[in-house]
Amino acid sequence: MSRHRYWFSACMALMALLFVAHHFYTRAGASELSTSPQAYKFLTTPCWFDADWTAEIRCGELHTPSASGAFRLPVVILKDETATRRKDSIVYLQGGPGAGARLHSDGIKSWLNWMRYAALGRDIILIDTRGTGRSSPALVCAEYNRSNQQMLREHVSLAEELASGFDVTRTCFDTAVARNPALDYRHFSTRQSASDIRALMQLLEYPEWNILGVSYGTRLALEISYQESLQQQPTKLKAMVLDSIYPAGFGGVQTWPQVLDEAMHKFFSGCAAQPECINALGDSNRSPLELFMGALDSLRESPIELTIKRWDGEAPVSFLLNDHRFLSAAFAATYTPRDWLKIAAAIKGVEEHNREALKPLIEPFVNQSMSEDFNSLTFTAVDCSDNPVMNEMDYLALVNQYSLLQNYTRDQWRYQLCHHLVAEAPLQSYQPYVPTLILAGELDPVTPVEWAQAVHSKWKNTQLYISQNTAHSVLSSEACLLQSLVHFYDQPAATFERCMEEDR
Repeated sequence: MSRHRYWFSACMALMALLFVAHHFYTRAGASELSTSPQAYKFLTTPCWFDADWTAEIRCGELHTPSASGAFRLPVVILKDETATRRKDSIVYLQGGPGAGARLHSDGIKSWLNWMRYAALGRDIILIDTRGTGRSSPALVCAEYNRSNQQMLREHVSLAEELASGFDVTRTCFDTAVARNPALDYRHFSTRQSASDIRALMQLLEYPEWNILGVSYGTRLALEISYQESLQQQPTKLKAMVLDSIYPAGFGGVQTWPQVLDEAMHKFFSGCAAQPECINALGDSNRSPLELFMGALDSLRESPIELTIKRWDGEAPVSFLLNDHRFLSAAFAATYTPRDWLKIAAAIKGVEEHNREALKPLIEPFVNQSMSEDFNSLTFTAVDCSDNPVMNEMDYLALVNQYSLLQNYTRDQWRYQLCHHLVAEAPLQSYQPYVPTLILAGELDPVTPVEWAQAVHSKWKNTQLYISQNTAHSVLSSEACLLQSLVHFYDQPAATFERCMEEDR
């Protein structure tokens, strides 16, 4: 999951959770999925970043058809220079929606290091999809950013914050499309991005290509695969690796009560089993759950004002930590079990009113929410163009079923912008068209392992690997697994065997 520029937008993205509805609807016909290269152009351009120029890097722009917005999408191709370079390439699809590919100097440095370490033996293709990174036209709104920045300093209830955000965001979308019709939310759909990437791969003329998708990138990958099954092209999709799978038909605001409840209970039980975590809580007589709920009660009555250092060198920001912001930061930290100690220490910090003890949890949360690498307006556009809205009574039934944190989930349905930005052709999920390796983290709170197990049990052409004691984004936690992927891409129909650490 990704986060955007100011805290409120981060809260909205976290609460929405990148998820979609459980209902399936009739989708658009194949005639709407044309990826004819004649309607697209790829132009080679000078690279716009500093990099290790001993590496071979090619930069360019994909120009999309005017009928779907005339977007310009930055593309970077990192050329594999090993003696065993394969002819097929790998397209990396990042999480989100709304996350850019980090096609700037720091990002490219990281990508080159990752490429050399992963040793996949293939060119790596990176793209800023519509509404992300350096793509244009950009979906931006000054009032949205101003409102979110102001909200950082105010103590308001979650319902008030959501209502304010709904109004501001709705105005931003209406103003954007009036200024530039290309910014119609429907132009940002997963279906459109899938068509873009398929057209790009035809224009680049590799004989075959593969996908490595993470989180939302797996949903985009599955839509690409579906479109390929309807309209095969000269450059063929060969295989896919889907890390932390997030297929259409799973998730959504409507599953937020369950996901939040289960994520926090995983923390409570996991912390209780770790002496180091219990010590960080500073109270062995009460359970982690009791202490956490006590911290929420305390912050609801007495918020704590913090001054947060900016990682980008800008002036520090004032941040008023109340109960629902603390819950959002804690949930964000459940992505990685190694961050559980930060949650425990922050719970104790609330009790002691110790600002320094809060900062290891809150500082990353605030800075990630302010990152230029994520656009939560794009998140909203994709989410609403792809997904229908659940019936309110069904949602409230889930709130009552998962009632521990119902004060923080009850109002989410009411303030979905998707009531205004209606999905005309909701996305569906189909089994992969090509051999696919699914990776799942046993402790993943966002794309639970049960999702991977459910689709694997129904989908032919898939293999499933479950990583123990790992949460979201398995490949970021298992280096040996990453280095094993070359064998899958070489022989995707063969049984996948992960390397053992002692073999490295």
